[in-house]
Amino acid sequence: MRKLILLLTLLLTLNLDAFADVTVKASAPSAVAAGDRFQVEFSVNDKATDIRVDLSIDGLELLYGPATGTRMQIINGVQSVSSSFTYTLRALTEGTYTIPAAKVTVDGKAYTSNTLTVKVLPADEQVPDNRTNRQQGNDRQKVNADDIHLDLSLSKTNAYEGEAIVATLKLYFRNTPIHSITDAKLPEFDGFTVQDMDLGDVEASLERYKGANYQMYPIKQWLLFPSRTGEISISAAQLTAIAQVVTRSSTGGWFDFPMDYTSNVEVPISSQAKKVKVTALPSGKPASYSNGVGEFKIDAELTSDKVKANDALIYRVTIEGLGNLKYINDPEPEFPSDFEVYDPKVDLNARTTAQGMSGKKVVEYTIIPRHAGTFEIPALEFSYFDVKAGQYKTLTTKSFALEVEKGIGENGDTQGSVSNFSGTNQERLKVLGSDIRYIHNVDAESVVGSPKDPRQFFGTFRYWLFYIVPVLILAVLAIVYRRQLKLNANADLRHRRKANKVANKRLKDAAAALKAKNQNNFYEAIHKAMFGYVSDKLSIKLSELTNDNVKEQLAQSGVSPELIADYENIISTCEFARYAPASDAQAMDSLYKKASDCLNKLESQIK
Repeated sequence: MRKLILLLTLLLTLNLDAFADVTVKASAPSAVAAGDRFQVEFSVNDKATDIRVDLSIDGLELLYGPATGTRMQIINGVQSVSSSFTYTLRALTEGTYTIPAAKVTVDGKAYTSNTLTVKVLPADEQVPDNRTNRQQGNDRQKVNADDIHLDLSLSKTNAYEGEAIVATLKLYFRNTPIHSITDAKLPEFDGFTVQDMDLGDVEASLERYKGANYQMYPIKQWLLFPSRTGEISISAAQLTAIAQVVTRSSTGGWFDFPMDYTSNVEVPISSQAKKVKVTALPSGKPASYSNGVGEFKIDAELTSDKVKANDALIYRVTIEGLGNLKYINDPEPEFPSDFEVYDPKVDLNARTTAQGMSGKKVVEYTIIPRHAGTFEIPALEFSYFDVKAGQYKTLTTKSFALEVEKGIGENGDTQGSVSNFSGTNQERLKVLGSDIRYIHNVDAESVVGSPKDPRQFFGTFRYWLFYIVPVLILAVLAIVYRRQLKLNANADLRHRRKANKVANKRLKDAAAALKAKNQNNFYEAIHKAMFGYVSDKLSIKLSELTNDNVKEQLAQSGVSPELIADYENIISTCEFARYAPASDAQAMDSLYKKASDCLNKLESQIK
C-alpha cells in the first residue's frame, strides 16, 4: 500500500508540461517608421535547441540575432521551461512586409510558428519633443496643439440601409505620453442601431495620421446599422487628456542645479463631427425578404421524418453568415393546417467583427401533428440584400415529407386518420375509438335528491357550504392580494427613501478604494453609487437603465439640464476608466468630489 501511495505521489509531481502541445508564437510591432529598429521574437513553451528562419527581406535589414533566452519556473511543484529567440531589424523603406514562419526544434522534432505582417510607415520630419525641449525657468511646459488628437474613424461613409459600419474612437498622441483621460462625452448615433464591440486588451500602436506618425490608442468601438436613409450626422466626441510633460526648474546663481520633474497638463480635445450617406435598398423586394443585409446561407432540418400522432418534433431553421444577423426577422415556414405549432425558440450565436455580425441564428419550431397520414412541409424561401452584388438574393431550403402513424389512446385504441393528404387541405375522416356510449337504465328512486330520497340536498348544510366556501376563498385571496400590493408599494417607497443612504455607503466604498489606490474598485463603486441612486430614487430597474432613459426620467423629475450633464459626465468617466491608462490620485479625488456633490444636488432637486 505504501508503495502504491508513493507511486501516485511521483506521478502527480511529474512535469505535466511534457504532455502539453508545443507552440511557437511569433510577435512583432504591427507598424514601425522607416529608419526605426524593431524586434521580432519567437517564443516557445518548451526547451528549444535550434531555430531556422529566413529574414533576408528586401526593405528590411537584419542587424543581429538571434538572442536566445531560457526561462525555468516551478509552480506548485510543477516545473516548466520556455525559450525565446529575438532578432533585431531596421526598417529601410516604407511598405508592408511579411515575416515568414520559423521552424524550431524541440526534442528532435520540428515545430512551425505563425507568420507576421509589419507595416513600415514613412519617416517623420523632425518635430519638437515636449520631453526634451525643456525651457529653463518655466514652471509648466505647454503641450503642442498638434501633438494630441481625437478622431472618430468610420469604416465607410457611404452605406446601404442596414449595412454594418464600424466606428472607432481613437486617441492620437506623440512626443507627450498620455497619463489618463477624463470628462469624456461620447458621440451620439441618432439614426443608427448601435452594438458595442469588445476591444479586449488593447495597447497603443503606431499609425499614420494627418501626414505624421502617431501612437494610436483605441478608446471605444461600435458597430452601427443605419436605420433610415439620407445623410445622417454623428456628433463630435469630447474628452480631457491628462498629458505628462517634463519641466525644468532653476534657482540661478553660481550653485545652480537645474532639476527636471514631470507634471500633468489637462488638454481638452474633441473630434470632428461625421456624416454618413445612407442609400435606400433597391425597389422590388421579394415577398420573402427578411430584413437581412450582408451575405447569408440558410438550412432547414426536421428531427424525424416519421412520427406518431400527438407526438412532438422539431423543425429547425439555421441562418448563418455575415451582416445584420441579429436584426433579421424570424422565418415563417408553412405547416399543414391541423399541425399544432408553438412559438419559436430563437438562439443567436454571433460575434461583432469589422465587417458586421458574424455567426448563426437558429430558430426552432415545436410542432405536433394531430392526425395520421402523409404530410409535406414545403420548402422555405429566404431573401436578403447582398451588399457586394448590389442586389437581392433568394435562397430555398429543401422540403420534407413527414409520415404520421396512428397514435395510441388512453385505452389502447388507435387514434388519428388514415388518409394521404400530401400537404393539401382535404376533409379528414376521423376514426374515433368508441364515440357512441350505451345508455343505462337507472332507477329514479336511487337518484340523490329525488322526492323519495331521505338525503335531501337542497337547503342542507352541504348545500349552503357549496356557496359559502368559494366566497370565503375569494375574500381571503383579495385580502392577500391587497396586502401584497401594499407591501410592494412600501418596498418602492422604502427604496426611494433609502436611495441617498445607500448611495453614500457606496461612496464610502469608493473612498476606501481611493485611499488604497485601487482604481478598478474606485470607478466601480462610483458607477454603482450613481446608477444605483437613480434606480432606487426613480423606481427604475437596473436592467432598464440607459443613458437616454435616465436623462428623460431625471428631466421629468425636475432636475436641471446642467446637473443632468454633470451626471452623464461622471458615468462616462467611469465607463472610460476601463479603457484608459491608470488614473492618478488627483483625478480620482476630483471625480469623487464631483460624484458626492452631484448626489447631494440630485437629492434636493428630484421631486
